[in-house]
Amino acid sequence: MDYKSAVLLNSIIKEDYSYSLEEIKGKKVAIVGAGPSLQYLKDIDADLIIAADGASNYLKTIGIIPDIVVTDLDGITKPMDSLYVVLAHGDNISLLRKVYEMKRVIGTTQVRPFGKLKLYGGFTDGDRSVILAKLFQASKILLYSMDFDSNMIGRFSKPYFTSNIPISWIKAQKLKIAKQIVDEVFQQDL
Repeated sequence: MDYKSAVLLNSIIKEDYSYSLEEIKGKKVAIVGAGPSLQYLKDIDADLIIAADGASNYLKTIGIIPDIVVTDLDGITKPMDSLYVVLAHGDNISLLRKVYEMKRVIGTTQVRPFGKLKLYGGFTDGDRSVILAKLFQASKILLYSMDFDSNMIGRFSKPYFTSNIPISWIKAQKLKIAKQIVDEVFQQDL
């Protein structure tokens, strides 16, 4: 199903915008997650903002349009004038229709990349955002609302959430893996 999703995403993308990620180089980059603390965020001190999926919806409500949105499409609502780094995977085939509403898209995959698709690595939207910032040589990476150890899922994580909800065992395991990836990225030169 990952491959099927990748084939579909590759067919939707008409232009390769991966060169746009070069704008990260040398910049102080804020990675904004959709953790429970997001609702308290009012300001971001950075040259460039990368939002992890649903965090982009909240940022828009406080007047901040992220430069880049890293998404598997399950958290975003109406696309903005941002660069979207979209992951194709087996669970989001039905959501790929959202890509038609996006002006600039970089397609990514979990299978061997082909066509216009890239493989940068990562597991969740948040840690994939950190990997991009590091890979494209941000001078500094700041994390906002990346609440890896929370016992709640942030209400901005999915568009149908109306409040923070208790974390499931599987989501806790995903966040544990994401935290390990982020910790490793900060410890190594890519």
